[in-house]
Amino acid sequence: MALRVTINGRRGALFVLDTGAGRTVIAEDLARAWELPPRAPVLVHGLTAAQTAPTVHINRLNVGGRRIHDLHAPVFPRAALAADGLIGLDVLGRFRLDLHIPRRRVQMRPSGPDVVAVGDAGHRATRLSGPERPARRGRFGALILKGFVEGLEVDVFVDTGAQYSIGNLALLRSVGGDPAGLERITVYGVTGQVLAAASGHVRDMRLGTQRLGPTPLLFADLHAFQVLELIERPALLIGADLLYRFREVTLDFGRSRMAFRGLRRPG
Repeated sequence: MALRVTINGRRGALFVLDTGAGRTVIAEDLARAWELPPRAPVLVHGLTAAQTAPTVHINRLNVGGRRIHDLHAPVFPRAALAADGLIGLDVLGRFRLDLHIPRRRVQMRPSGPDVVAVGDAGHRATRLSGPERPARRGRFGALILKGFVEGLEVDVFVDTGAQYSIGNLALLRSVGGDPAGLERITVYGVTGQVLAAASGHVRDMRLGTQRLGPTPLLFADLHAFQVLELIERPALLIGADLLYRFREVTLDFGRSRMAFRGLRRPG
């Protein structure tokens, strides 16, 4: 999914929504054409590896009707991004995102803790609505939900910038799989690194209130699992292939909630 953004008053850039990226990233040629001032390099953690990248200063970013100030955005070649840029968690972590999957539409709303004022006191609201489930915040503000694979509790996070859903090797071993006997698929990261993942499947999966049944997955110990400290226990990255099984997905970063709605059966 992608959104039109305005940078320092200049319109027309198309940025991909990427909940797996800790920082908002911009294509090198666009940063140069719009004369964005350079800043110090930073370490960028990608799906498959970490890499030091130069940055530029974005004074004002408008996206989804919202305005964000003072961003230092890492710069990557356009070929690595396949877009003008990526909108990462440094921006998205302030909002509730409602992803309307079939329409490829994103609704962004400011989000924060549920506090209801009563006189001079504040009381936190704890009741969840419908299919929304509590999640915890990981590194860079990533939302991590408890899901189930073949009855086993699994840590789940959504990466809207990833093409495939990928489990770690701890998950594969927990469901009785062996990576040595599985076909290999190459996974590419924004940092330019590649990784061979094992192609397999699980017999059942449940995300929130939705039960998916038999589900194909890739398996690899991604750098992303290491960064989120999910390498030792069963964990699962949800990419575009599984997101498109649903009509709507909610990622509420301010209230640490996640929801999957309207499961669509494979055609």
